[in-house]
Amino acid sequence: MFKGSIKVFLSFLHFLKHTPLLMRVRISFITLFFVFACSVDTLFAQNYGSGNVILVRVGTGLDALSNTGSPVFLDEYTPTGTIVSQTTIPTTANGSQQILILGGTSTTEGMITRSLDGHYLVLAGYNRPLGGVGSLSSTTSASVARSIARIDASKNIDLTTALTDFASAGSPRSAVTSDGTKFWSAGGTNGIRYFTLGSTTSTQISTTITNARVVGVADNRLFVSSATSTYRLGQMGTGLPETAGQTLVNLPGYPSASGSPYQFVFFDLNASEPGPDVLYVADDLSGIQKYSLVAGTWTANGIVGADADDYRGLTGYKNPADNSIVLFATRKGGSGGTGGGELVTLTDNSGYNAAIGSLTPTLLATAALNQAYRGVAMAPEAISLPVDVLSFTASKTSRAHVLAWTTAQENNISRYVVERSQNGQQFTALQALAAKGNQLYNAYQIDDVRPLAGNNFYRLRIEEKDGTVRYSKLVRLQAANNTAGFAVWPNPVQRGAGITVQHPVAKTKATISIYTLEGKMLLQYPVPAEAMQTSLNSQLLVAGLYRLVYNNGTQQTATQISVQ
Repeated sequence: MFKGSIKVFLSFLHFLKHTPLLMRVRISFITLFFVFACSVDTLFAQNYGSGNVILVRVGTGLDALSNTGSPVFLDEYTPTGTIVSQTTIPTTANGSQQILILGGTSTTEGMITRSLDGHYLVLAGYNRPLGGVGSLSSTTSASVARSIARIDASKNIDLTTALTDFASAGSPRSAVTSDGTKFWSAGGTNGIRYFTLGSTTSTQISTTITNARVVGVADNRLFVSSATSTYRLGQMGTGLPETAGQTLVNLPGYPSASGSPYQFVFFDLNASEPGPDVLYVADDLSGIQKYSLVAGTWTANGIVGADADDYRGLTGYKNPADNSIVLFATRKGGSGGTGGGELVTLTDNSGYNAAIGSLTPTLLATAALNQAYRGVAMAPEAISLPVDVLSFTASKTSRAHVLAWTTAQENNISRYVVERSQNGQQFTALQALAAKGNQLYNAYQIDDVRPLAGNNFYRLRIEEKDGTVRYSKLVRLQAANNTAGFAVWPNPVQRGAGITVQHPVAKTKATISIYTLEGKMLLQYPVPAEAMQTSLNSQLLVAGLYRLVYNNGTQQTATQISVQ
């Protein structure tokens, strides 16, 4: 307990360092720390802010970084350098949710990416508990699976993907998704790979190179950076390839036999040039490079920085007011036990095919002792729906899978279609229900009387009257052991994520209720008769501790849950 408190304390100091106002509040330090320790989860419970920057930080500051593994945090900053939140990547497994840690001294790992649709962040790492023996990058992926974290705008972390054939005896450096279900990865071995959410194996889509760094998506195309042989930055196949036999082709004009590129970002600044036509690359041998696509060839437009800066992380956005490019980069990321790193920003006003000039980056944050900065990405954007879906739950009975959802503020909705999939990727329609057509609270339910063998993924297809189609988040039912009794997972749960409750067969009028620790009931869910597994959503709960109670009419079972 004491060591955990120290870790909270160090995170608290990191927060204070970037929040000068708190340093001036005239209350005792002990009282301030106590208040912080009691409210830290609530303080950091809100969604990621649109336009903010997400930085990968390795290490708590308590222990020296190590190649045997260090914990990972996602620090959220405003564009001006104010820290907003800190999200901890899980270091313990819960049900189907795995672990993700990084090699604390590996400067090539932790290259976080944002999805093509802008709704998710993706991070690759190792599925091994802290305290393991031996260098992580030396382990085989069969013994230590390479885990993939998908993070949405509500800070829900999906760690159901752990690959046994990716970056074996090498570093898992990066992964990216187009839409939250389809993924590509790059690492020190085993080449560029394709897989889907929840997978344990993947497909090597190319043998052009096996040692790669950052994989990214732009303009519905897949790009890869590397420092192998005569490849530095290229396009993999055409479109977003999913099958073997693809070829990596260097970007025309970009150096192919020198340099050390890591993260990169594309922009479209020239209306006469279709697709992205300006490129920025973080290179730890030179700095932040700028290129423009001129008549089909990428033309150099200058460099900001120097070899000693060791730029590796890079992201940014186009300012719609003046078409300037605002970049955020990480540099000087430490490779030793004491860590290191800086988060900087710069704005390029020069435009398409113009020299970037001698810009001086603005320092936003500096890594504390025993912490290191790695990759960086823009914050994911929330999925916008034309209706408030208050809950979407799945329960398993002896006769069927029961799908139920509640809504509010129904505007212009035609109908809801429940869709089902076995792999979370290819969906087929199961049943449609017409929208009730009012703005008050509405409840819906269907039964899947012939569920698929194994996993069943469900989602709502929300059809508007003007033809627009949107989708809810996925819910999944896993095969339950009918005699396993009472269990709740994951616990702790990230706010907004699903909570699965396995329980004895429900009788008529069975319920699951959630109480404060003081005994005040906050939520109550009816459980369908004969259900043995019920899926809930934690979106309506703020971070904290709660008592979850399953009441079967004749017996009551309870456990404590933690929402983070």
